[in-house]
Amino acid sequence: MNTFRAEWTKFRTVPSNLATLLVAVGLMVGLGALTAYRAGEGHQAGGVFDATYISMYGGFLFAETVVGTLGVLVVTSEYVTGMIRTSLTVTPRRGRLLAAKVAMFAGLALVAGEVASFASFLLGQAAIGAAGAPTAALGQPGVLRAVAGMGLIWALVGLVGVALGCLLRGTMIAVTVLVAVNFIIPIIGPRLMPEPAGEALQTYWPISAGLQVTTTVQAAGRLTPWAGLGVLAAFTVVLLALAFAVFRTRDA
Repeated sequence: MNTFRAEWTKFRTVPSNLATLLVAVGLMVGLGALTAYRAGEGHQAGGVFDATYISMYGGFLFAETVVGTLGVLVVTSEYVTGMIRTSLTVTPRRGRLLAAKVAMFAGLALVAGEVASFASFLLGQAAIGAAGAPTAALGQPGVLRAVAGMGLIWALVGLVGVALGCLLRGTMIAVTVLVAVNFIIPIIGPRLMPEPAGEALQTYWPISAGLQVTTTVQAAGRLTPWAGLGVLAAFTVVLLALAFAVFRTRDA
């Protein structure tokens, strides 16, 4: 518990960290409302329209990079300043130190993610309704799961950042890999590949699969919501396991 408190103190005493997390929430809510309104304007009667997913996804595309970058910085900032040596002196059990970092940031990202998700959903539904398109309500089938699931995605994306920061130790390279994994490959990759390979990438790539939990209208051939989240969770666990193994054996 003392190690966890120390990690929380390190994080919150850097003013830009909490401010950046608030920016991520603001990006998701603000951009989500804007894209939701535009999607509502383009809605055609009789077409497939997932108002829940639409209200969150537009803002999440940008928020995920911010959250993941903060996860990277939880580790790499200590290597940049040399503070990692002090941390290891105070907490020589390396597994405990990294576990405290993981638990601290996972909890923080989860709370921020749930706040952003519900705020984005509520404001997004208002925007969609103002545009004249059908809206969703939390009581409808799958909606509460989708909104709460987005908060889980925030936590997992943050932990991917922590794992990459630990494995690569450099902020720039870790963030570059993070952006490639969560943004470039799943969005641009399928357009550059033959159709069958592109479809497989969209279905099974970790972040694409995980985001199925935020949908209420399942596309043909895609994983079910919880199976998709399981793929992202398994990917995150593997990265964290590698990070723990490397952190225990590599020199500071």
